[in-house]
Amino acid sequence: MRIRIAAALILAALSGAACSSPEDQAAKARIFSPEDPPKVLQAAAETLDAAKLASERDLVERVFAMSAQEAAARLGPHVQKARVSFQWSGAGREVDLAEDRMVALGKGGDFHVRIENDEKQGMEWVKVKGMSYARSRYAKFRERRRDRGSSEHVVASAYSTLATFRDWVHGAVRLAPAGSTTIGGRKALKYTVALGEVQPVQADERLPEVAFPKGGPDADTSLRLAALEKGKPQSVTGMLVVDEATAVPLQADLKAAVLVPGENGEARLELAVRLDVEGLGKEPAIQVPDHIEDAPRPPGVVATLKAYGIPRAGADEKADAQQGEKPAPDDAE
Repeated sequence: MRIRIAAALILAALSGAACSSPEDQAAKARIFSPEDPPKVLQAAAETLDAAKLASERDLVERVFAMSAQEAAARLGPHVQKARVSFQWSGAGREVDLAEDRMVALGKGGDFHVRIENDEKQGMEWVKVKGMSYARSRYAKFRERRRDRGSSEHVVASAYSTLATFRDWVHGAVRLAPAGSTTIGGRKALKYTVALGEVQPVQADERLPEVAFPKGGPDADTSLRLAALEKGKPQSVTGMLVVDEATAVPLQADLKAAVLVPGENGEARLELAVRLDVEGLGKEPAIQVPDHIEDAPRPPGVVATLKAYGIPRAGADEKADAQQGEKPAPDDAE
């Protein structure tokens, strides 16, 4: 009995020594360590010195590309309203388009996005307590149980007005201090915006090459791609106002002209952006809209077709055969 007890003590000591090795201790520390916060919260926790926008190029890029989630984490609930207008001329095309955007950001990831243009097109998307509701401009809202990340893409795209402007002018913006102001009770810094040096674009090698139809992209898409790839900014003017404490953009009034070379001659793009942030720190009234419910699909192909009123092939003949009117198709010779 004593031998068994001694052996057990020796085994316990050996196992304890094994578990106390540096490698095991490091593994335990990794496994039981607190989970890292989401990247957007890490970005929001970073201190941005709004007073250095005129001297630090990387900070300009950071501010123009700030996401909706990061802005909400820095400022709290707010509403961003923007109007973007494009005017193309030359290369055999004349195109005018204006687009209005509204992005209301609430607590817990709730948001309301509305985008409309002067061609009577648009869409609206509402997310409340994790559930999404979407519609085209004149349609009814539909519940979207199977979101698959679409809502995050929608709010990110709608909030990226300044990032879009930056892309069109290839980053050629230069800022100069223009004093201070107050917006919504918060101190803000003003900057004039002028034409700067074009910034190189680094392509993401992880992304595959875009596949176009056999005939290539349509004329409008080709022109946009040419502007983004080969456009030469000629002028950039305007004003940018950022929150002094967080560097979140609060106002912008920007204009730019870009020359775009092409096979049919040179085109000119004139771009204008007006942006305002309202309701700082106030929870926007984001509510579940009147909508058509998205009922869960029945399991299986046959049940799904039946639920949508599409009968299974041969079902009527088999039903008649069971009633004795005629033989079932499988039994007929």
